[in-house]
Amino acid sequence: MAFPGLGRIYDNHFHLNFDGNYMESVNRFRNSGGTAINLTNLPVHGDNSQDHYINMYGKHLAMAENVRKLSGLDVIVTIGPYPMDLFTIWNDITEGEKMAIHGIDQAAKLIQDHRAHAIGEIGRPHFKVDSKIMEACSRVMEHAFSTCSDLKVPVILHTEDLDASSVVELEKMAVKCGLNPSMVVKHHAIPLNLDSGSGITFSIPANRSALRDSMKYQKDFMLETDHINDPQDPGKFLPADAVPKRAEWILQEYGDRGKEKLRKSFIDLPEKLFSRNVFLNDKA
Repeated sequence: MAFPGLGRIYDNHFHLNFDGNYMESVNRFRNSGGTAINLTNLPVHGDNSQDHYINMYGKHLAMAENVRKLSGLDVIVTIGPYPMDLFTIWNDITEGEKMAIHGIDQAAKLIQDHRAHAIGEIGRPHFKVDSKIMEACSRVMEHAFSTCSDLKVPVILHTEDLDASSVVELEKMAVKCGLNPSMVVKHHAIPLNLDSGSGITFSIPANRSALRDSMKYQKDFMLETDHINDPQDPGKFLPADAVPKRAEWILQEYGDRGKEKLRKSFIDLPEKLFSRNVFLNDKA
């Protein structure tokens, strides 16, 4: 599949399970024209030791390096404590909050060592939970925002679908923590977020209905699959090749305007977040 004039086909949120045949997903993405992914760590259960996060990050980083070697893709690495870890892995929410903050600090060290590029996906549950859990999640988010401000790297957010007031709340939190809102990336955003006037960066699922609605707005966005190579559900949540396929569809459907949107999604926005230097394999 050829994408003349783009040079990069980038999936902004891609998961791989290191216990599964993850190269099958990687090859499906690459063979459809994909050139770069943001590989975001999955939560790991069954380990509630003090080394939980460093163990998880180590496996994730090793997998990212293997993907680079075997596929030739550019791999952005995002690491961090999943929001639900706070109450699914640890004995109580106090311990969960403490360990999540510890996990962010460990992620920061790996970023300083140039082994990872962003902190995430952190945030809060996408379903109703006890107020104490939400308060703990907010404190963890603030710590992540402040850390990312110091490191000058993006934070990748997992939250509920955001309404206008929630977008304002998160933007204010970023400013309070010294983080430019454009460095806050709302993963699995909804098209209506693009009409909010916010400086937050939104990443839209690569399905036709979401992209058709997103194309109605002026604000630029990134594309993602949130793919997981789950043996029980291989295409969860979208197939590994959805971003290249939707890029082809956008070019056919929207012509030059679509091409410009894709340039923003695949080139301009990622380079603003991660810098040009992390993309080594772009094709003319």
